[in-house]
Amino acid sequence: MNSYRVPQLAKKYTDYDMIRQHTEIPSFPDSRARLLQVFVGRTDEKVHDELYALATSLVQLAMDTHDRIDTISGERREVEMRSRQLNVLAGDYFSSRFYQLLAHAGKIEMIGKLSGAVSEVNARKMTLYERMKKLLVSAEEYLRETVQLKMQLFLSFTGMIRHNEASLWNNLLAEFSYCETIMEELQRMNDEPNFYHSYAFWHIYEYGNDDERNTLRQPEPDTRAWSGMVLKYRIGEFLLDKLRECTHRIQLLLQDEEDPLGLHEINAILEPYLTYLQPSHAAVRED
Repeated sequence: MNSYRVPQLAKKYTDYDMIRQHTEIPSFPDSRARLLQVFVGRTDEKVHDELYALATSLVQLAMDTHDRIDTISGERREVEMRSRQLNVLAGDYFSSRFYQLLAHAGKIEMIGKLSGAVSEVNARKMTLYERMKKLLVSAEEYLRETVQLKMQLFLSFTGMIRHNEASLWNNLLAEFSYCETIMEELQRMNDEPNFYHSYAFWHIYEYGNDDERNTLRQPEPDTRAWSGMVLKYRIGEFLLDKLRECTHRIQLLLQDEEDPLGLHEINAILEPYLTYLQPSHAAVRED
């Protein structure tokens, strides 16, 4: 199997000054991309394992970038307009590169599968967003749906995976998607411009009192009040516990395998999460 260098290859498409200056590139789907390369690398398509991981990551970045486009009506400052336009263009650009890469390799069927997965993701997002607008989503439902959205593109390759490894592939993909989600939610917890409709938001809305729910319903909630609620409901501790449980489930999955495939590669994907959970790294600022 090729060494893992997908994030470095992706920089060819993401490291443009115009994009970097005016928009924020979403988190790279590192765990999912690396896991895909591990499993495809054990099939007859192993010569394309890196290509598939790169192309799928670019599609994911395209979708995540488009998700950053605000839908607020009304006038905007010039810098806000520029950022919005760049989010649109950057997402379109990443998507076009995915088509180019797979078409150049003659993998037209895979273009179709990933395009179909994009449609499924968008439909699922719309259903979730409609429920979110009506404030009908629980914290656990939000988390579960976010994980499923992260998995969908990569599930396009399930039919390619060895039959006796398909179950492990699906389980590990779900768990690593969960780990990536938790890490993002830990960052969003104190990212005041982005705490709307985060796990912390839904947890507090679900378990908070009437005054706290009223605060969350305001167009611009008091950031001091938000910080106080994050502390009160120990959101960081909840998320760290979930991350800890997830890494434990991954370790159990690997232990249950009689002939663990690419175990050193899987452990390499898991290692950053285990490191984050070490006492010296796991202190989550909630003030």
